[in-house]
Amino acid sequence: MKYQLHDSQINKIEFGEDIIILKFSQGFWQTDEHGKMTDQLKNCEIVFEIDRNDVPIEDFISIRVSKKGGAYKTVLLAKFVSLLKKSPFDVYLEYDCSFANRKMLQIHSNSLLVRAEIFIEEIKNVKYIHC
Repeated sequence: MKYQLHDSQINKIEFGEDIIILKFSQGFWQTDEHGKMTDQLKNCEIVFEIDRNDVPIEDFISIRVSKKGGAYKTVLLAKFVSLLKKSPFDVYLEYDCSFANRKMLQIHSNSLLVRAEIFIEEIKNVKYIHC
């Protein structure tokens, strides 16, 4: 089964020893063999297992934020988490780079008038979990 994040909402980020978890209360999309979105699943999460080699897990995620169409600026993870507590962010683009073990999401919050880019690096494995 394949999944697509377009038109889903990230509402929380969590961390474990070797994992970064993105939570989607509305869920992401299941796709058919042709890549067509078929069903929006509920209460989903994506678990990224990171090859961190004793480096803090937070060093493998970076966030760039732009307000009202301005230039993107890198922000601390704590700043982005505080924005996420105020409003979920809609996913409008996702990029996978398998040879570099990297994922990038472009997201936005209409209520906060904020755009953001999330970069996750050194991905060893990805699990899509849904109920």
